[in-house]
Amino acid sequence: MKIYTKFFAIIAVMAFINVAAYADTRIRFAKGRTSATVTGRVANGGRVCYFAGARVGQRLTATVSSRSGKVVIFESGETSYAYDVETRGDQYVCVDNLGGATTYSLTVSIK
Repeated sequence: MKIYTKFFAIIAVMAFINVAAYADTRIRFAKGRTSATVTGRVANGGRVCYFAGARVGQRLTATVSSRSGKVVIFESGETSYAYDVETRGDQYVCVDNLGGATTYSLTVSIK
């Protein structure tokens, strides 16, 4: 019985670590600014998501660049994306890596 308890505990810890690794990150804009840039590293075939609050009628623009040139914005499959916000609240932007592990820079603007 003890072996099953230990096994369950190990699986639970691994699941928690896995979920925490994929947590979304809030983009914070400096006071008085309408854009922010975040940088990071994305694994081979990985996805990293960010979110920021916006109001209806604002325009969200996102641009990503990477060392490999293989990182795109998931909604568009392109390195830049823009849309008019239709629902107030958090807006999500995810970057997908279509190549090997690499670093990237994502700039998000909400005006």
